Amino acid sequence: MGNIYIALVHWPVYNREGETVATSVTPLDLHDIGRIALTYGVAGYYVTNPYESQRRLVEEIIYHWREGIGGEHSPQRQRALSGAKVVATAEAAFDDVAALEGVEPFVAATTARRMPGALPTRELADAAGGRPVLLLFGTGYGLTEDLLLAADAALEPIAGRGDFNHLPVRAAVAIYLDRIFNGNVRSETEE
Repeated sequence: MGNIYIALVHWPVYNREGETVATSVTPLDLHDIGRIALTYGVAGYYVTNPYESQRRLVEEIIYHWREGIGGEHSPQRQRALSGAKVVATAEAAFDDVAALEGVEPFVAATTARRMPGALPTRELADAAGGRPVLLLFGTGYGLTEDLLLAADAALEPIAGRGDFNHLPVRAAVAIYLDRIFNGNVRSETEE
């Protein structure tokens, strides 16, 4: 598998009523996902939002920590946000990765919903076939069906022991990256 890139997608996603919306940026997600991305050595981290005002807000937050006073006080946060890029759409992230890598990335979408034919995380490297991978993480109530179907694959959802399945996106990023880089925990039934 080639380099791994991640995109925090704010549109198109669902709200709690199942409507397609654009969600607002959450500063905690920006910081925490930047730290997770740095920890796992991802090649790039994209924050997507269709609204110019939201993209400008993200750029101001990133500037504060990368080049402003925040970076002087917290060099670790400066480093964590050093690889973040702000773009309007997941397609723009895809185009940027393709330009950087010289080949189109394999797009793997994440979802909490069960989907027929979902790709187990342990099979991602084989499915990507050496291409870079762009992982899409939805905000709100998850990526829309159209975006999931447009991806090369939807990854199997993270399943806990309970019947609740609505993780914070930053937790999902950490879990998926850990599974990708450190392998999956297999149950006794799989052995």
